[in-house]
Amino acid sequence: MKKYKIRQTSPLRWIISLLLTIFIGGGIIIAFAANGMFPKGQPILFAITFIPIVVAAFYMPRFTATVEIEIIIDNNGIEKNWLKQFMFCNRPDIKIKWTEINDFVFEPDRQFDRFKITLKNGSKIKFYHNNDHDGKDDFIRFLTDFENKAKELNSDQDKSNDIKRGKTIYETVWGLILAGFAIVMLIGIPILLFALPTSKTPDYGLIGISYAGAIFSLIQVILHRQKYGNEIK
Repeated sequence: MKKYKIRQTSPLRWIISLLLTIFIGGGIIIAFAANGMFPKGQPILFAITFIPIVVAAFYMPRFTATVEIEIIIDNNGIEKNWLKQFMFCNRPDIKIKWTEINDFVFEPDRQFDRFKITLKNGSKIKFYHNNDHDGKDDFIRFLTDFENKAKELNSDQDKSNDIKRGKTIYETVWGLILAGFAIVMLIGIPILLFALPTSKTPDYGLIGISYAGAIFSLIQVILHRQKYGNEIK
């Protein structure tokens, strides 16, 4: 029996928490400024006051969008136990036999990796892991041990298990569309900047974020299709 403590994240709660913190904090500062509570002619001071809000926006999801779960793997199956629940939630623990599993998917993402198990009855069990927590919990160790256990069970002579590896989005048609969009973005943005110059300074921060996402997606499509190309139809 092996146990793993993992930090599960809800991407939707994470985004909502971040945006609410920014909007509420920014609204308060703007209200203070409108009532003359900031010295006039000090735009730098006004801008600096937003720094704590941005820091808080990325810190709050640790409490509102991240919980701890425990996963147990043994010869009979896998268990998922809630050590801490999301706010306003009371979800039951889950216990699955190996013979109930049809396939599993680990889908890496730039921020929220996804692990999903599909049962033979069609139901799905999944959770997201913020890759900021890599190395701070047992998620990576769990992935390695789960895949090794699935291979071990599949190789048993009684053939009672056939746990497949499901396809990620990077191996589907949508992955090719995503790669094509990423290529268009990587090539098109510089062309637009030079072909349509404006007096306004481009938002290089937003461009950098967009480039990072496009490059990540393109690399994942290439890596997955190279590694699992023989499985893709």
